[in-house]
Amino acid sequence: MIYQLLGFGLLLIGCAHLFAGVKTRETQIVRKVQGLFKNKPWLTIFQEIWFFGRTPFAVVSLLLLISLKLKMGTIALTVFLVTVGIENILKNFFKRPRPFIAHLDIEMLQPKSPVDPSFPSGDTLRIWYLALILPVAAGNSGLFLTAFLLLATLVTLGRMILGVHYLTDTITGLGLGMLGAGTTLWLWHFLQLL
Repeated sequence: MIYQLLGFGLLLIGCAHLFAGVKTRETQIVRKVQGLFKNKPWLTIFQEIWFFGRTPFAVVSLLLLISLKLKMGTIALTVFLVTVGIENILKNFFKRPRPFIAHLDIEMLQPKSPVDPSFPSGDTLRIWYLALILPVAAGNSGLFLTAFLLLATLVTLGRMILGVHYLTDTITGLGLGMLGAGTTLWLWHFLQLL
């Protein structure tokens, strides 16, 4: 239940992008982090780990979970699809332009240019969802959890460094990922699949 509460709270915080002062500050943040990390080797690292937030990685991970633990994997995939549906509804409702589109001085440094709106960050949602459920499915491995949380943090930071998301986009993506993961973990526990 804690993940759902935190996730919902982060989702609400992410809506702060509707305020003009927050928009201005967020643009400054993207410029700052992009300026700090846009040179090699940093840029290369963030471009390479971007893959872990992508839809194909998430789907393959969840299909692998299904093949290993059918009931757990099926619940995880179902909740994931609902969560991604919510993300798409928010993207289509807010239609927030990406930083590199709205501000000419912000570069698009991602290997492939995104075509959907900026808010919320789907890559952040996917990596945090996986980071919170896969270690539990793997038997609560502390090392696995630590590695996934580090990866999720770097992918999230990379969304701004690559010029494709604002801070509130990633906060909301994190919130949706936590909301989905918390729901998945609750269902696993409720159905005694752990």
